[in-house]
Amino acid sequence: MTLAAASGHPVSAYQLERWRRRGLIPEPEIRRLGRSGSEALYPSGTGDLVCALARHAKPGRTYDDLALLVFFDGGQVPELALKLALARAYFGQRAKHRDEVVRVTGAVPPAWADELGAEYEVAEAEARISLAENGRAVRQMRINLRRLPELAHASREGVDARLLGVLTGLERIRLPSEDLVFMADLTAALDLECERGDDCLAVWDYAAVCHASQMATYSETSPVERFDALMHAGPQDLIGLRAEITAHFDQVWTRASQGRRTRALLDEPSMARGAGAALVEWMSARVVHPPGSTMADRYFIESLADLDIRCLIAAVHVSHADGGTGEGRAQFIARTRGRTV
Repeated sequence: MTLAAASGHPVSAYQLERWRRRGLIPEPEIRRLGRSGSEALYPSGTGDLVCALARHAKPGRTYDDLALLVFFDGGQVPELALKLALARAYFGQRAKHRDEVVRVTGAVPPAWADELGAEYEVAEAEARISLAENGRAVRQMRINLRRLPELAHASREGVDARLLGVLTGLERIRLPSEDLVFMADLTAALDLECERGDDCLAVWDYAAVCHASQMATYSETSPVERFDALMHAGPQDLIGLRAEITAHFDQVWTRASQGRRTRALLDEPSMARGAGAALVEWMSARVVHPPGSTMADRYFIESLADLDIRCLIAAVHVSHADGGTGEGRAQFIARTRGRTV
C-alpha cells in the first residue's frame, strides 16, 4: 500500500485482497517467527505488479481487463490469471463472431448453399459481416471501385455487389487468382498505386491480414486444441508472443497515423482485449506459416507483396485473354442480383 501510494495510485487493503483472491497478485509465503507470530513474504516484483494494477484500475474495468492491461504494459502477471484473461478475450470474441457467421449463412436458401459449397458460404458470410460493419477499409474500397468506368454512376447496391465479391475472395481459404474478373476488381479495390492518401493503408492492412492466412498451409484446429496450447505455453513463450503482437500493433498504428505515432496505445480495455485475442490466434496460426515467420512481417510486408505480384500476373493474363466472366463470378451475380440474403 505504501509503494502504491508513493506511485500516485493508492490502493486499499480491500482492493489488494480482491486482487489476491482473483489471482492478480501472488499468494505470499507465510513464514513462522515462533512466539513473535508470522510474516508474509511476497515474491520479488510484487510491489511493481501492485503499482501497475493500481495505475490501470479504473471504474468499470474487470479483473481480466486489469490482467491484460498490465501484461501488455510489460508487467509480470501471475500465469493462471493471465491465461484465463487471454482465453476469455479470445474465445468470447470468437464465439460471438462464429454465432454471427452462423446467423448469416443460415439465411442463405439451401439450393444456393449447395451450389457453391460450405467453404464459399462461410467466406461470403464473413464478407457480409465486414460489409455491414462498413469500416474504414470497406469504405475506401467502395470509393476505389467507383473509379471503374462501369461503376462511376452505379447505385450503392450495384457497387456493394461487386465489393462483396472482392471481400468474399479475400475471405476464402485460397485466393481465387484464376478468376480474372475477380482479380481485376480486387486490383481496383486495393489501389496499390495509391499515394497513401485517404484510407489506402487501412485497405492494405485489411487485405494483407486476410491474404496472410491464404498463404499459410491450411490446417483444421479446434477450440480445445487452442485452449490446451495456451494452457501449456510457458512464461517466456507468452513474453515472446507479446513482443510479436505489440510490434504488429505498433506497425499498424504507425501506418494508420502516417508516421505521426509509432506506438500503439494498448492502455484501453478494448485494445488490450484485441491484442490478447490476436496473441491466442497467432499462437496457433504461426504453426502453419514458414518457420521463423513473425506476425508483423507475415501480416503485412510478405502478404501485401504477394498480393501485388498476383494482381500484376492477373493483369498480364487479362491483356492476352478474350474476356469472359471468370470462374465463380457468373454464379455470384446470379445469386446476388436483386436479392438480399
